[in-house]
Order: sequence, then C-alpha cells, then structure tokens
Amino acid sequence: MGEFVQFCGRSLQLHDASLIKTIDVKLRKHSDSLDSLFFPKLHSTVLEISVTSTAYPIYYSFITFPNNLNVFQTLVVLKLQGLILLDVVESPVCFQSLKSLYLKCVKFESGDSFTALLSACPVLEDLFIHRRCSRLSFTKEPGYYSEDEAIVEITAPSLNYLKIFDRVGSFSFLEDMPKLVEADVKVNLSKNEKLPKVVTSVERLSLDLYPSMVFHLEDRFISKKLGHLELDIYDNFKSNLLLSLLKDVPYLRSLKLNHQHPIYDLEDQPCSDSELSSVPDCLSFQYLETFQWIDYAGTYEEIQAAVYVLKNARCLKNATISLHSRGIENDLMMMKKELESMSKASTMCQLFIKF
Repeated sequence: MGEFVQFCGRSLQLHDASLIKTIDVKLRKHSDSLDSLFFPKLHSTVLEISVTSTAYPIYYSFITFPNNLNVFQTLVVLKLQGLILLDVVESPVCFQSLKSLYLKCVKFESGDSFTALLSACPVLEDLFIHRRCSRLSFTKEPGYYSEDEAIVEITAPSLNYLKIFDRVGSFSFLEDMPKLVEADVKVNLSKNEKLPKVVTSVERLSLDLYPSMVFHLEDRFISKKLGHLELDIYDNFKSNLLLSLLKDVPYLRSLKLNHQHPIYDLEDQPCSDSELSSVPDCLSFQYLETFQWIDYAGTYEEIQAAVYVLKNARCLKNATISLHSRGIENDLMMMKKELESMSKASTMCQLFIKF
C-alpha cells in the first residue's frame, strides 16, 4: 500500500490541471497512511472524492482528515464505503462546500466523530447512511461489532435529502430540518421517537410499516406536504395501521407498498383494531392518483387494505399490483380474479395485475 500511495503522490504532484472532477480510490490492503501521504499531494481543486476499502475483514483503513488542507475546502461530494475507520475529533476539518456525504459500512473512532463530521459540513444537503449489519460500533478497538446503544447526534439544518438504514441504532436530531424534501429512513421508531417531528416538510417519504409503529406515529405524524409515500410492509402487516396512517397525509398523490421478507425479526407489538370513523382525505377528496403494491400475497389483511383503497379512492387513475408467487399457479389466478372483482370508486381507474 505504501508504494501505491507514493506513486499516487508523485503523480498528483506532477498534475498541473487546475480542476479534478473526481478521484476514485479503491483500497485492498490495510493502510495507516492514506490521509497523511495521499491527501496532502492534492493541489488541484477537487469536486468529488470516493474511497472504497475492501481490506481483510479485521483490518480497517484509518482516515483522520488532516486539517488546513485546501482540497477539503472545495470538495462537493465525499463517498466513503467499506472497511474505513474515521476519526474527526482530534483533527477537525471544515468542508465548506460539501453538499453530498455518503457513508456506507463506515465505522467511527468514537461517538463524537460522527457529530464532528456533520458539524464540519455547514452547507450539507444530501446525507446517505448505510450501517453494516444494521450496526455501527462506536469503539476504540477496530474490527469488532457490538450491540452498542450509542446515540448518533445529527445537526444538519440544510439537508434536503436524508437516507438512513439502521434498525438497531438510535438517532438524536438536535435541530429541525425545514429544508428536508425527501427522506428514506429504515429505523426502529421506538428508539427514534423524534424522527416524525423532523420530517414535517418532506414531500417524498419511504419507511417501514409494522404494528409497533402505531404507538409512535398515531395522531402526530408527517406533513401536509407529503405527496409520495413508499412503505415496506411485512408478514405481520395490519390493514388498519395503513389506513390510520393515511389519515395523516391528506394530500397524498402516490402510494407504494413493498412486501418484504426479512431474515431477521422485527420488534412487534399488538396493533389497535379500531375502525376509522371517516375516510382519509387523500382518498375522499380526490388526491390519490397512483397506487402500487409489490409482492401482494392475498392475505386477509392485504385483501382488506386493497378493498378499502380501491373502494374509496375517488380520483385513482392507476393501480398496479404485482402478485407474490408461492409456486402455485392456481393461487395467482385466484388472487387475480379476486382483485378484478373488487369495486372501484374511480371510473377512470386502470387496474394492472402483474405475475
């Protein structure tokens, strides 16, 4: 790795172009010298840096982000993926121009490192977080996973896109995000009760739907700006949870349901069986136009939900339902006939059924 870094350093010193659009670095061996030997050699203005590490699983490439380097002042996009250990506490750096930050399977030297990194990005707009195995271990010992209960603090008031995939960890949003337009969050809401309050401005939202959510979302959800909602549903799907959720999105125009088959157990609690006293506004006041269901399995709860939406969505234009195959062709044909026989409130609704 040392020879590679030295080669890159010499090459970059000879590079006389004033602008480099993208630098893509792929690491296959453990390195302690990437930041000290590689980054200081960059004298051009760089817009995007992508670092991917595929080192041996127990070793991590350590990056501290040295301060006072001009390369970080002009950076617009930073992507870090794989076996990378970050420490942004002892060597603070300010990414004055950074708008997009991608962190996939990255570990932090301490719980403060993540907060320090976000604090160093004053104009950040897009934040992508994907934690390996749904965990991120805040530990001084790289290469080991733990069931940590560390709370990740996020201060990013300029964000307009947020993506988090972590059904184990806890996130504390220290400030509102009034500019947030789109959010894709797969988290455990029992540990992230403040999340609904920071997505009040979103227009597009994707999240999990499972029974225990009813205790965390009921009567205090989302925003009146929400026009597009995508939900991952599971085998414990309850139709009344979906319908109660629709009450809080009165201007919803597009609804997509993805049936998931997780290999892990989701936390679950009983869901209320109460009936809706009135039809949700997004159905009765002619807002919902598009309805899509991926891997529809024809269970009792799914039938109840499909019947309700088709029967009450007065302005529905397109309903696309993809059937979940159990390997029995007769089951698919029965589900198809059952869906086709359901009454529809909208005379212009086109129903498409896919196998």
